Order: sequence, then C-alpha cells, then structure tokens
Amino acid sequence: MSTHEPDPVYVRASVSGRCNLTCVYCPKQEGMENRVPALLKGRVLQPSDYCNNLSHLARNGVRGICFTGGEPTLNPSLPILVAHAAHEFDRVELTTNGRFLEEMLPQLAPHLDLLKVSFDVADRQLSRSLTAGTARDYDRALNAIRLGCAAGLPVGVNVVVMKSTMQQVDQVVSVVRLLNREGHTGRAYVSLLDFYYSAERRDFWEREFVPIDGLAAEFARRFGPSVSHERFGCRFFWFDAEGVQVRFKDSFGSTHRAPKCTGCKYYCQEGVYGLKHSAEGWVTTCPTGDDSYGVHLSPGLSPDEVDRRLGSLLGDVAAAKPSNDTFRTMLTTHDLRPEAVTPRTSSPAAHSVER
Repeated sequence: MSTHEPDPVYVRASVSGRCNLTCVYCPKQEGMENRVPALLKGRVLQPSDYCNNLSHLARNGVRGICFTGGEPTLNPSLPILVAHAAHEFDRVELTTNGRFLEEMLPQLAPHLDLLKVSFDVADRQLSRSLTAGTARDYDRALNAIRLGCAAGLPVGVNVVVMKSTMQQVDQVVSVVRLLNREGHTGRAYVSLLDFYYSAERRDFWEREFVPIDGLAAEFARRFGPSVSHERFGCRFFWFDAEGVQVRFKDSFGSTHRAPKCTGCKYYCQEGVYGLKHSAEGWVTTCPTGDDSYGVHLSPGLSPDEVDRRLGSLLGDVAAAKPSNDTFRTMLTTHDLRPEAVTPRTSSPAAHSVER
C-alpha cells in the first residue's frame, strides 16, 4: 500500500452559498459550509476581492485550499479563483457534486491537485431520495469522477456514511474499481466520512449517525491493516480494498480543539481543522456564522489590517491540539442521543500501522 505524507493547514474556501441538490445530511438552511453573520448574507465578494483575500491567507502561512460551497461550480468565476489559488498555495482541491464540472474542467484541471466528488451511494433510486436530485444528477456525479480521472487527476469519491447507507459502501468501492480499470491516467479512491451533526438536521442525525470505526474494523479484517495519514485537525486511515484505496475520516474519536472551544455553546463535531472563508469574505475556524467567532475580510483592507484581523484566528489554529473524548462532550453540550452510539470497542487506529 502507498503511504501518505502529512498535509498543510487548509482554508475551506466556499465560493457559493447555493446548491442544486438538497441532500438529507446537509444543513442547507444554515448555509452548508457558507455560514456568515446575518448582516453579511448576500454580500458576495467580487472575484478580484476574493482573490485578494486568498493571497492574504497564503501570505499568512495557510498553504492548502479546498474550494467548496454550497456547490462551487454554480459560481461562474470558479476557474478564475482556482487559477489564482494555484499561484498562491501548495495544494489546491475542489469538492463538487459535478453540476457544471464537465464545462469547467478544461479550465480547472491544470490548477488542481485533487478533485473530490460527492457520490454517497451506487444505487440510482436511493441516490435520488438522498439528494432530491434527478437521474441526470447521478449521471453528472459519475461522469465527474470519470472526467477527473481522464484529466489525470486523483479523484476522491466522497461518501457520507449513515445507518441507512452503510450497505452501499461495498457497491461504491466496486464502482470505483471498475472506473479505475478503464485505464485513465488519474485514479479514484473512496473517502468515507461520518455524518456531521448540525442543529438543522438534529432529529435525522440522531436516527442516522453511525460510528464508522466498526466499519473500519471490518475493513481491517477483510483487507489487512491501514496506513495512517495526518492532516491538521484530524487523522485519516487508508485501506487497500483489492486495489481501491479507501480512506476513513472519523470524528467520533479525537479532534483538534483550541482553548476557546472549552466553553463553546456550539461545541461542534469537527473541531478546528483550519480556516473557513465564505463567499462574502467571512473567515472563521468554526462552523457557525456567529459574529463573535470570526472576522470579515472586506474589500480594500490594508495588509496590516488583514494581518491584525487574522491574527487571533491563526492563533487558535496554532494553539489547537488533539483532544480526547470530544464526541462525548458534543453529545452532552447539545443533549444528543444518537441511536447507534455505544461504548467504543475498537477504532481505526487499533488496526493502523504508522508510516
């Protein structure tokens, strides 16, 4: 199995607060990954201002960027932003459901290090019920994976694991195995993500959340030990499933927390794993639009003022350390009772080998 080098600190750069789908696990009313204070909603930055902010972030030591949304391909300026980012950051990634990827990929591919495509299940009918999409949306996602591989890119196939979809994991792995046999220069892998809690999806989360460490133990039994991969804020575990690389990201275990997280009323599942930059220029370490937890990089700020505003956030990133039992703390903070959570008997780490 291949090994995986540590990654830099990333900014998750949302370039659209809209999405063409309504996935059952996604907090669409809360803004998905584009959460901002109420006064900023709709005040989207011009592409030149957005690019300036990316340059400021890179100048302050953030070396990786992942473009996200909503759905980033709904922003027609995405190719401009990605091309600019490629000159500023060491790694550039894009997460998409594939809506307009076919039209944009020729402009995007030369500047991307990784393409990630949401493809939660292999069954067409189940996909439609999960996303409120159409058969064409399913085809776009599948085609996006193929196009990314044909363009020579590594492609991560993102799967949010829920109680009702766990049985689809093997089928998704099989789909990826067939795509990789088509002989493209790029290769696809499967990325398994646990279902993040949000207040908007509270009841559904309590019914559907399932710790994926049990699934990781099953993969270890079937395919042998995993290889660990460090990224700031989390640890991944990779398995070789008969030629298909499968990555587990588990926030049920330890996540990174800064001192300010201790008394946070929003105490989240994901913790601190970098910065978030919204389409409006709101920058934060937190998955919330609370105006006390971030800063606004508005157009026209001097570099010194940008540095001042970013200083506390970057300090939180620097101070964040792995913190155990954060999942239990989150359950207590929000009085959550997920049906599938029982005392841990295993973890992906128990079956991993270090580089």
